[in-house]
Formats: sequence, C-alpha cells, structure tokens
Amino acid sequence: MDSQVYNTSSVTIVEIMGRNAGWLTASSVLARLYPGANPALIYLPEVSFSVDRFFKDIQEEIEKRGNVVVCVSEGVRDENNVLLCEYAQQIAVDTFGHKNLTGCGKQLENMVRAKFGVKTRSVELNVTQRCLASLVSETDLGEAVAAGVHGVNAALQGKSGQMIACRRAEQDVYQLGYECVDVNLVCNQEKAFPLEWITGRGNDIGEAFIDYALPLIAGELPRLMRDGLPAYCCLDTKTMRLR
Repeated sequence: MDSQVYNTSSVTIVEIMGRNAGWLTASSVLARLYPGANPALIYLPEVSFSVDRFFKDIQEEIEKRGNVVVCVSEGVRDENNVLLCEYAQQIAVDTFGHKNLTGCGKQLENMVRAKFGVKTRSVELNVTQRCLASLVSETDLGEAVAAGVHGVNAALQGKSGQMIACRRAEQDVYQLGYECVDVNLVCNQEKAFPLEWITGRGNDIGEAFIDYALPLIAGELPRLMRDGLPAYCCLDTKTMRLR
C-alpha cells in the first residue's frame, strides 16, 4: 500500500528467504488485494533469472501501473547458475558449506535505478518474516502445537534421531497427519517449488498454489499484548520456567 501513495513511478523490491526453494517467495501472491494488484512480479530460484527479461518486465509494469512491487527469492540465479547476490562481491559460507545468501534485493535495486532512473528501494525481510508471532494463523499455531505433542510422545517412547513430519491428506478438506521420519533423510534436503505452479514468463504464481496455500493461513487469533508490546511466551534460563 505504501508504494501506491506516490505520484511518480517507483519500484520496490522485496527480498525473501528460502535459499534454493521458492515456497516463501511464492506466498507473496497471497498479499494481492485484488487481481492485478501488487506484487506485480514474483521470481523464484526454480527458474533461471534473466536480467534482460527482468528489465522488460519492469518496463511493462511501470508503463501499466507506475508503482511496481517485485518479490524475489534470495537464491535466484542467472542463466549461468550464478547467484545474483554474487554479482557485487564474494560471499561467505556457513558451517554446512551453504553460501550466505543476502543482497540480491540491493543488487536489483541498483540495477533498476541505473536502468530506469525511477525511485527505487529494496527491502530485505530477513528474520522478521519467520518470527512475527502476532500474525500467526490459527491453523499454523494448532499445527505447531500438534507437532510438538507428537514429538514429546515420541521422545517418551524412546525414539531418537527422528523428526516430526507433517503429511497432508490428499482430499478436498484440508487435514494434516503427523509421523516420525529419520532425520538423516531430511537434513540438508530441499523440496523445490513445482514448476507447473509458476506462470507468466517465470514471473508469477498460478491459482493452483493459491488453492494449496490458503488453508495454511486460515483462522484468526487474538493479538496478546502487554504494556503495548507483543506478549511472548519465553523460557527463563535461570529458573527454567516459562514466563
């Protein structure tokens, strides 16, 4: 909404977590208030990123709407399999040997500003997108609790080296089941976003994903506040009690 208050053309680039899988970035399509609204363009790492095609997309959207919001995965790569965040500098790796992906939003911001000369900004959501508990859905919270209960019961049964997996039932009514799987089968593995759910010129998300994702954010919860701040449940490490 903020991007639409300006009379001059602008481009806002939102960089979203996800490394090599575009699920989080794809979910930005759910923020469209109506068909044709922002975000206008969505780029996932499952599709090679072409700078020339990106410039054409931006040009078309500026002419169409003036104020453009672009959502892009941190792990997008060009046709030569080079990360966009590597364009500006060499990047470090973590303890698993994974490259620390950050900066593709800033890189695209600089490229758009130089190419089009319009007001341009980039936003890196970073950890905010995964720790803003005040926006958790009722469904999400219920599933988190159920997974925790399943994990505790598994531990009491003496199971170890296991991870709690959620398996979605293949039926019209949304339902999850919980099971234990060998953590070695899951650790360091990735589940790619289905290519058939990516539409346009690789810059948009189709209705099939929207139908898949909407049940995950169903249900509203009361926002618990204390002294004007979100009331989080946390563990006091000194007393080992929840506060």
